[in-house]
Amino acid sequence: MDYTKYRLSPVEWLRVGGEWLAISGVFAYFFYRSIWAFLLLGLLLPFYAKYRKKAFLDKRRWKMTLEFKDALMMVSGNLQAGNSVENAFRRSCGELRELYGTKSEIAGEFGVIARGIDNNLTLEHLLLDLAKRTEIEEIEDFAEIFAVAKRTGGNLREIIGDTADTIREKIEIRRELRLVIASKEFEHKIMCLVPFFILAYIGMTNRGYFDVLYHNISGVLIMTVCLMVYLGALYWGNKITAIG
Repeated sequence: MDYTKYRLSPVEWLRVGGEWLAISGVFAYFFYRSIWAFLLLGLLLPFYAKYRKKAFLDKRRWKMTLEFKDALMMVSGNLQAGNSVENAFRRSCGELRELYGTKSEIAGEFGVIARGIDNNLTLEHLLLDLAKRTEIEEIEDFAEIFAVAKRTGGNLREIIGDTADTIREKIEIRRELRLVIASKEFEHKIMCLVPFFILAYIGMTNRGYFDVLYHNISGVLIMTVCLMVYLGALYWGNKITAIG
């Protein structure tokens, strides 16, 4: 599987379509009060789907990163228990299935590694292939360090243990950072909704107050500029709170 790409499932397409339907309805009402605007905004669904696919992909990659950290700790533990490197990976495959289930991606990938070892493929080749397909920094680092250690005849037990500890600490720091940023992301989402609540409140308490901005060329131009400014602020807010 190529983990650098993401294909939406039918259920996810329904979810994304429903989200964009609601967003288009809100934009069309508050910025244009026009059914035509709603229909035109609906045509932008492919762009929104592309944005959501990236979010789904990032979520899957982060999940894979956390699971790989646990897999490395299992491998390191099996090595400390006296298993060979190959057997340590084989045993970790079964442990991952018990922990995450047989359908989990990390258990599936370690199953591929175990079968590859049984078919006389080199472990470093299998790890480098996984790193290439995921393009996850921690997996790439481990695969490269393992390949170098294997070629140079280093102490694999010690190198794998030290590398696993380093990667674990790095991921834990990233997890803590994500928890801190999560609260800011929530605040950002609330702030994005505030303008609509203000407009709704003014519209209900002062009926006709915004009528001059709708159904005329100058009003459409003004509201289009406002929409662009709002989307720009939304974009930069997401960029600021984004975590690689």
